[in-house]
Amino acid sequence: MRGNREQGIRTYGDRGRRIRARAAALLAVVVMAFCGLQQSAQAVPVRGYTGWSILMCKVSDNTSEPHTAGWLRNFFTDSGAGTGGMYDYFNSISAGAVQIRNSNAAGWYTMPYTLAQEQGRDRWTRFQDCVNAAKAGGYTVPAGHRTIVVTNVGIDWWGAGGAIYLDGTGLGSVSVAHEMLHGYGLGHSFSNDTSYRNAPWSAPGEYDDPWDEMSAANVYGSGTGGTYGNAQPVGLAGYQLDKLGWVDHSRVAVAPAGWSSHTLTSFQSDDGYHPKLLRVPIGSDPFHYYTVEFTRKLGYSAGIPNDVVLIHEIVNGTPYLQRTLDGGARLPVTSLNANGDSISTSISGGTATVTVYSATSVAIYGPNTCVAGYVWRDGDYRDYTCVAPATRSQAAADNAARYSRWVSGPYGPHTCISGYVWREAWPGDDVCVTPAVRSQASADNAAAPSRVLHP
Repeated sequence: MRGNREQGIRTYGDRGRRIRARAAALLAVVVMAFCGLQQSAQAVPVRGYTGWSILMCKVSDNTSEPHTAGWLRNFFTDSGAGTGGMYDYFNSISAGAVQIRNSNAAGWYTMPYTLAQEQGRDRWTRFQDCVNAAKAGGYTVPAGHRTIVVTNVGIDWWGAGGAIYLDGTGLGSVSVAHEMLHGYGLGHSFSNDTSYRNAPWSAPGEYDDPWDEMSAANVYGSGTGGTYGNAQPVGLAGYQLDKLGWVDHSRVAVAPAGWSSHTLTSFQSDDGYHPKLLRVPIGSDPFHYYTVEFTRKLGYSAGIPNDVVLIHEIVNGTPYLQRTLDGGARLPVTSLNANGDSISTSISGGTATVTVYSATSVAIYGPNTCVAGYVWRDGDYRDYTCVAPATRSQAAADNAARYSRWVSGPYGPHTCISGYVWREAWPGDDVCVTPAVRSQASADNAAAPSRVLHP
């Protein structure tokens, strides 16, 4: 039963957990404000061809050029497909939902400031200095591009919204992927171990999920990294993939009230049938729940110690890996009894079994819940774009009529009949619609971030 399934009403769960989550969020805002960064709406979900401009900038008193534009293009964009760079990473972990295309690396541009002057400026000004130098040199960042600044000397390293700032002398896949994921809208991951401090400035438990790339100061990278650093990045936790809209609708299960049993496949070796992610409600708050996933030692997760079931507590948009806190190895828990819920897990070959007792039954639509008045477009199984209900009905009608609107022609067997064009709501969307519907799809895609309910 579908109903208005994407819309959720926020209620309040455990006060202590809400305070902890809000404190983490407030810390991030304070840090960004202190650094002079401008916050933008979270750009999730993310889908389709994403464009990046990589701007290479030099300080005025250092002429070194640590990389060529060609090397950076191969590292960051589809020109390096198959070489283990960022195109390969994002194409793999998103299962093709995101591809870095229509991107460019440009420079080196000389900024009119010395190293000492740049070090004395705030973060946003440093970023803008390079953007301005590129513009003066003839390159303007195209509309819709996320932007990466690469400097020829070590000045700073951060990512926020669509702005990334990197030290070109120390580029590596693990740290770069982490910052680009910030650019796609993800925050850091945490554990429930408040005694863990990764650095003096980090929050308790921050960076303490080595199975998730958003703990990149402390992750199970794999291999040597080849051309691009000393290791490959690890994969993402299921909640992060869910937030980015990279999990099929039909492959997420929600535990009902009472006892239930669930068989999970993994993101790394999908059996094509079982759920990949299980949500377990906590109380009546749709933004407070557990996720359970089966993570295998394969692909970008080849560096993890072994196949493992991971349980995260999601508190107002922040995932907390549940660890054993008995003073021993701090392993991921394999079972828990908390918040009125009971979860136990076991692994058998390529699947995991999860037995759950949930104290309540509440509709959980996940991190891509639409604001009131909007619903998922559902143009296909991974279309989380929030649209007006009439637009979803239109998408369903156009999908049903697709075969009658295709002919063999100059654009292949799916050439549209006269009066129709491809909808192109995402790469490969060749459902034929009226030009007005295609324009509506484009407008809805652009407005999507503002229509997602952020806890």
